Amino acid sequence: MTRGEKMIIGLTGCSHALTHGYLLVFPAVLLLLKKDFDLGYLGLGVISNIMSFSYGLGALPGGMIFNRFGPKKLYLFCFLGSTVTCLLIAISPNLLIFTIGLAILGALGSVYHPLANALISAKVKEFGRGLGIHGSAGNIGLATAPFLAGLIGSQWGWRSAYLVFMAPGIVLSIWALFVDMSIDKLQKQGQPAGADSQSGQADRGFWIYFSIPLILLYTVNTLQSFSFHGVVTFLPTYMSQYTSFHILSWDSVAIGGMLSGIALFMGVFGQYLGGVLAEKKNLKRNIAVTGVFCFPFLLAMAFAKDVILLAMALSFFFFTFALQPMVNTLMARYTTLKMRATAFGIYFFAAFGIGSMAASFSG
Repeated sequence: MTRGEKMIIGLTGCSHALTHGYLLVFPAVLLLLKKDFDLGYLGLGVISNIMSFSYGLGALPGGMIFNRFGPKKLYLFCFLGSTVTCLLIAISPNLLIFTIGLAILGALGSVYHPLANALISAKVKEFGRGLGIHGSAGNIGLATAPFLAGLIGSQWGWRSAYLVFMAPGIVLSIWALFVDMSIDKLQKQGQPAGADSQSGQADRGFWIYFSIPLILLYTVNTLQSFSFHGVVTFLPTYMSQYTSFHILSWDSVAIGGMLSGIALFMGVFGQYLGGVLAEKKNLKRNIAVTGVFCFPFLLAMAFAKDVILLAMALSFFFFTFALQPMVNTLMARYTTLKMRATAFGIYFFAAFGIGSMAASFSG
């Protein structure tokens, strides 16, 4: 990779970790919120649903905003806005303001995925590999955020967890000012090298975004997102209740956050493998085979306890995250550069918007 490509991957990788980290503070401190607001799991699931739905809702216009204002302005809007919103959540005086804050946090973060995927596929030549690295970095955020938020929350309260997560948003926003995100020249070139012939169609009309291949990709990603949201929202709580590990003098909040973090960290390796497989032949076959492996491990999690539960969770997250860079790469191959940001917006709107319903279902 060139220096410019490495800068793009570095920034988007760290950003991917943080944007998912913002969402996972909530499940990590869920037990504290349950006590503080005197809510049941259904109520907490609905609140998580609101946050996750808004995380998908903004993805749809996010792709269009990307085309109108460019990636840098959209990036700064996303992360500076998220930083301010974390402060709002931390000082929220009641459940209503807290829920509104989570909804805003989700909406601000929702523009990130169409932005990052369009940017990487435009600026990085081996974009399948780049998306794999980007996904792996996101999993580091998925793994570390529940652990850090759970540990901070158990020691100083859930409000402190949101205050701490303000700092990386400021750092990344400053870093973004020095990264070249311009894609004007690439847009004039049209379709990037290496795209499938199917994506060489003209970018005219609304229905170009709803070809049969794209509808199938939207569906696959939505189903994968539904299973992911249903599991991850209550994973720290589930781990704390169905394992009997004792670590120092940590309470159940910290232990649940740590165990879920370990399970989610397995996705780092899954994402990297998915990125490697995305550059290989028979991409569609690789997606199908990987998807089949997810189900038995997810089913086993419902019956397992202790070490077996952790092992099943590790296996499930490995395969489910291996899917992401492969499906994202196929999306890029079925779209031209000009239509890609909007197509990714629809793609992530379906995934996070509809997939978010799993939180209420699980609750």
